[in-house]
Amino acid sequence: MERENMFPLLFRHTTRRLMIRRMVPGDWEDLYEYLSDPETVLYEPYEPYSRADAQLEAANRANSSSFLAVCLLTNGKMIGNLYVSPEEPGSYEIGYVFNRRYWGKGYAFESSEALMDILWSHIDTKRIFAECDARNTRSFALMERLGMTREKEFMGKDFTGREKKALCYRYGISRQP
Repeated sequence: MERENMFPLLFRHTTRRLMIRRMVPGDWEDLYEYLSDPETVLYEPYEPYSRADAQLEAANRANSSSFLAVCLLTNGKMIGNLYVSPEEPGSYEIGYVFNRRYWGKGYAFESSEALMDILWSHIDTKRIFAECDARNTRSFALMERLGMTREKEFMGKDFTGREKKALCYRYGISRQP
């Protein structure tokens, strides 16, 4: 199934505590709240966002099915986002960024697990993977909790700006036969 059909504009998926949906331009304020935080974006390929950056980014993400908003069911607040991209037939890369105020509450796990379940429910998904900076212990711990195993270590771009290259990890999981 093509990514565009998997996450149409009105896509909604609920978990016990969260709603996962396509992003909309109006998400910019919640997006700004976490993408303007230097600690939250430390291992991301961009600097902290300004308000104008967040407005533009929310509009761009609203036009892309690669980004999904993760919102609290209780009040609709967007507390983070998921990323999904087909890399080759049957293989999807996933990612996540969450508002630091909501770290340690299981929201990243709950929403990422739901995203993986959605991907596995499509007949063409054979493999799901994610990558992170090796210093981002929270990220690779989440990948392990999701059942992924470390497949590769490689030197990639250092997003923290401290070095030119940094050790990165690729984690993955394949469909069981």
